[in-house]
Amino acid sequence: CSLLQGTLHEFKTCPTGWKMFRCSCYLFSTHTKTWEGSRQDCRDNDADLVVVDSFEEQEFLTNNIKTDTWIGLSDRDNEGTWKWTDDTPLTRG
Repeated sequence: CSLLQGTLHEFKTCPTGWKMFRCSCYLFSTHTKTWEGSRQDCRDNDADLVVVDSFEEQEFLTNNIKTDTWIGLSDRDNEGTWKWTDDTPLTRG
């Protein structure tokens, strides 16, 4: 999960159990759930599945993920057309 920005600005720190990278908070859950179930868990914490915006963020995630983990990328609306939970399309490069 990546904590929604408004919540972070209110407290200036991450909640207990979350990790900060730059100006965002991340929760690395150990629960085994479906993509939808994991997204709902994030939403229940005022967060969402992570949208990877940079190589540096990808490195941070790679260094902290220890098991299979869901991210905010899916093709559930249209098979083969990948987009992030914020509706931006997947770009390569």
